[in-house]
Amino acid sequence: MKKAFLLLLLITVITAATTGHAAGDPALEALETLRRGFAGTTDFTAEITQEKQLALMKHKMFSKGSIKFRKPDTFFMELYPPHPSRLLLKNNVMTIRFPDQGTTDRVVLPPEEGLTKWFSYLDKPLTKLPDGVDVKAERQGKFWLLHLFPKAKGGVKLLTLRFDQEGTISRIFIEERNKDRTTLSFDKLRRNVGLQDKDFMVE
Repeated sequence: MKKAFLLLLLITVITAATTGHAAGDPALEALETLRRGFAGTTDFTAEITQEKQLALMKHKMFSKGSIKFRKPDTFFMELYPPHPSRLLLKNNVMTIRFPDQGTTDRVVLPPEEGLTKWFSYLDKPLTKLPDGVDVKAERQGKFWLLHLFPKAKGGVKLLTLRFDQEGTISRIFIEERNKDRTTLSFDKLRRNVGLQDKDFMVE
């Protein structure tokens, strides 16, 4: 469930950049590249590999899965066995299914945190950096590395995204304040594939 909130954090950072403070060029250029990548996309699918390092454990945990997204408000993530789960975020209603346990949880987020609101901003070019987060960017070959440092004392200390010049994300790194670290690697990303309602079934 935490990963859906991290997605919302990412969306908030991208879209809040239309109303923030004065620009710093590399960070603004990187954010605009990312925004353009989303703006030209109606839906996408990707395979993911999750690498998690808990602060209290020496070894890393690995899992595989897939994600799907369809504008304006539907996000789906499935993690495969040995710890399977399916998560659906429909605007501001989150549903997560644990097949092994036979349980389903639902959480209703505040309307202002819904996907519909945030993605409605994606057609607007970015002219300013966001408030509430420090943003740094650097080029690494053909990729951008975008580092986001939320100022609020929430669970996330650092969110780093790696994406190419088309705004296609290939990796997300998350460092939490409790020193847990998670890396999500994206593979076989396909845009504008025509996803239907049947592709977002949780049960």
